[in-house]
Amino acid sequence: MTEFLDYKVLLQLKDGTTTQGFVTLVNRSQISLGSRSIENSKVKDLKVVQLPGDKLKLRSKASLTQLDDAIVLVSGANSRSATPRLSKKHPDWGSDVQDIKSSEDFDFAANLAMFDKKSVFADFQKHDSVSAQDRLVSHNKVEKRVKNAQDKYDNDEMILSKNKQDNWNKLGSLSQRLSLPVSSGGLPSTGSKVSRDSQVYKFTFEDGSSPVPLASPVQLLEIERIAEESFGIDATISVEICASNLYNMIVSKILGGSVRLSNRKNHNLPPLVLLLIGSGHCSSKAFALGRHLSNHGVRVLAYVINEDIVEADTLRQCQLFEKCGGKVVSTGFPELVDFLNNQLDTPVELVIDSLQGFASQISDLFYTSESMDILREVVRWTNEPGQKFKVLSLDIASGIDGGSGTVSDQLLKINSKFIASLGLPVSGLLHAYNNGSLNDDVQHYVVDLGICNDVYTAKPHLRKFDKFWFCAEGFMKLELISE
Repeated sequence: MTEFLDYKVLLQLKDGTTTQGFVTLVNRSQISLGSRSIENSKVKDLKVVQLPGDKLKLRSKASLTQLDDAIVLVSGANSRSATPRLSKKHPDWGSDVQDIKSSEDFDFAANLAMFDKKSVFADFQKHDSVSAQDRLVSHNKVEKRVKNAQDKYDNDEMILSKNKQDNWNKLGSLSQRLSLPVSSGGLPSTGSKVSRDSQVYKFTFEDGSSPVPLASPVQLLEIERIAEESFGIDATISVEICASNLYNMIVSKILGGSVRLSNRKNHNLPPLVLLLIGSGHCSSKAFALGRHLSNHGVRVLAYVINEDIVEADTLRQCQLFEKCGGKVVSTGFPELVDFLNNQLDTPVELVIDSLQGFASQISDLFYTSESMDILREVVRWTNEPGQKFKVLSLDIASGIDGGSGTVSDQLLKINSKFIASLGLPVSGLLHAYNNGSLNDDVQHYVVDLGICNDVYTAKPHLRKFDKFWFCAEGFMKLELISE
């Protein structure tokens, strides 16, 4: 760096002090200003204050040449011939850089070696106060660790699979085969009434043409008995007809229509339906409904709380349900919730409540302390405000008496969004509205069981039901009207 000799420079040292003088010696380790020698590692910055004498003369001459050219350009004639031309052999753009480059003493490699890059960047980082989270650059973001990450992928990877897989097929190891049934029952208990004095409710058909007659639980049992004994429509036939019509109602009104289930190119997993199994009257129809849903691609899982109350007809429908792809679980309820939340990729869309039905009280069915504790867990989980699934109750919401519409224990009442009356609506529905046990936002449907109209003419007290309930559809909607 001998070309910097005789330069007057200002040195800023790393300890904060400054010094200036004429450069008398420069090498790789130190720089001398007169008689003072300073190590290069202590120098933070260097500024040229004054050039040597010959450099000043060169610069002043160049500035005068430029001034003369400007004067000639402004004051000369307008003709092009009067414009002075610069000599190509002696250009006036000579500068210190050109002199340094042409000098034989210029050693670029040696000068570059004097630059301490690590200390400079370390100083930048020391005075940098910007947090890494505020930088929009990828190298400052914390990378997510991926286990067994691959550098290259095949042409069938990194795409949405048409057939997603989860632990649904492993559920068979959790299910328990139901035992032979033991019938149980009891007298219905009475509950406290919370009357609604301001409103009285009634059902009408969807077109509002006429009020809908309601049947007591005793009348519904008698209608089923007459249909079987006099017309040969036994429980097997009515269960199958009911399940088929229930399937059509659920697909069209709750699960999004047939378009969703018939789309074979849909890469998403099918919807998931949970059956809550209890008494024989409702549960046999619920198992048959689950079989129809499974046959059409819907995932159906049945949870049995108390095996002792499962009757023979229900057990037969359960076996058919499992053969058609349905899953049955009879374990502790926490294990079921863990499986639904952590081992399946599809959330529950619909819960079908068949715990009670119209012919019994829920507290009489689940009479043991163990089954009652599980029942309370099931009801609490079903009624949680954060649940996104819908609840469909068969005949009447569990926990509400089918005859009186009263609730004996609020902790055992299912909050339903839909209620499907099987055959005829039970009278306890209106009583439940009048005493405040049911909310006004429940949607009601009545589903055809295949009972022929002549059944209603067999007894005088059944003639009020002699109507053409169902036409083109196997189900119809009921409207709730307050008077």
